[in-house]
Amino acid sequence: MSDARLWLAGLVALPVLVIGASCFRVDVERLRRLAVASAVAMVLAALVIALSPPLRDFSIRTSALTWIPGGEDLIRIDTLSSVLLPFAAGLWLLTVAVTPRAALDRSGLRRTALATLLTLTSFLTESGVVLLLLSVASVWTFLSALADPAHRYQRRVVAVYLGASTLLFAVGVALLVSPGVQNTGIETVAMWLIVVAALVRKGIVPFHAWVPEVFDHGRLGPAILFNAPQVGAYMTVVLIVPRASPEMLRTIALLALGTAVYGAGLALVQRSARRACGYLFMSQSALVMAGLDCTSVTALAGGLLVWLSAGLGFAGLARCVLVLEARRGRLDLTSYHGGYDRMPLLAISFLAMGLACTGFPGTLGFIGQELLVDGAVDVFPVMGFAVVIASALTGLAVLRMYFSLFCGRSDLLAHPSLRLGLRPREAWTFVALVIALIGLGLAPRPLVDSRFDASDEILGVRQERVSGR
Repeated sequence: MSDARLWLAGLVALPVLVIGASCFRVDVERLRRLAVASAVAMVLAALVIALSPPLRDFSIRTSALTWIPGGEDLIRIDTLSSVLLPFAAGLWLLTVAVTPRAALDRSGLRRTALATLLTLTSFLTESGVVLLLLSVASVWTFLSALADPAHRYQRRVVAVYLGASTLLFAVGVALLVSPGVQNTGIETVAMWLIVVAALVRKGIVPFHAWVPEVFDHGRLGPAILFNAPQVGAYMTVVLIVPRASPEMLRTIALLALGTAVYGAGLALVQRSARRACGYLFMSQSALVMAGLDCTSVTALAGGLLVWLSAGLGFAGLARCVLVLEARRGRLDLTSYHGGYDRMPLLAISFLAMGLACTGFPGTLGFIGQELLVDGAVDVFPVMGFAVVIASALTGLAVLRMYFSLFCGRSDLLAHPSLRLGLRPREAWTFVALVIALIGLGLAPRPLVDSRFDASDEILGVRQERVSGR
């Protein structure tokens, strides 16, 4: 067995270990410590793969399994996926390390490990059939987190939207892998079906209503873990961008830009912190789609960087809201709650991660949005203005949330004995995430080079397909 296969087997074994342990009568706190240790090991192993060029040239073609149609790579590690592996592992670590105990029981730990395993596997394949199977499993996992009767309506909404997305994806993939459909009207229909499926999963207007609803009234933790990796963006990169016509890409970009401005604007006027997080995710997710659907190498690299910065920054910001809710209850943005003096680390982490989402200088988000604007202006000038407007509105929304949640007279002075400080595990996780966002923003060269290499590969595949038509 090659070194790459050994490392991949180790990555997959870590969440599987947690899933297996959750089936036995292991104490929940011990199971959580096992999950944290496994997530840390997964982050380190994924970083080794990302930083080792010999491990980034590995693939298994679908021809190895005759029951899977198509000629794509069934499993592969390349420039694009190598960075997404530590990204998925980091989101798992953030989930199991900072989620309050009351919100993460035995079944929750099992679901987080399963969701991470599905996300990781999705990032390792470019086969439409395999992505479809993994998409079905991930939607089922998300729905299982909403099984409580209190979330019956949100479960129904998610089932309708994501069920329709999965059905469209299934029909599109079935048409796409059918023999003899290349360069025909059937392939165009298949591509549009997959495009709509990706737009629904990403919450792009007009298919966005499920996102703020599930963030506001559903379970915030599972919603973060389902949305932050942005598997819909990955579907776009491997299935849509190489095959789509320029008109199709332009349509996706226009919808995404409208969603970016619309979501950031609505986040600015929300009363609920949860709902504001939902609209912020819509906006950041749409910026990623806008970058991925541009044929400029610079803009595409910027979109890939925004994908990482927005995913990590948004997940960290939303987890801060979840940690605050565990100590204060439901958070209302129409008043000032105070509490900075008793939670300075959480307040600083919240502001740093929120500013990373806005593209603030010195953070990874700044590099991504600068590349996105710089590369898009020549090809699609409207995109540059829309990105700037969306970023400005996002910054205002983040600052409004920060002032409301941490500034003003504290509403907790009447309860001086209430424990508000972060546990060491929570504190170290938030600090590590902030260091990563700022460190990669101050020394971005290796990551930026890898995203440019990934952009060249993606557009190279697209050029080959176009010239072969």
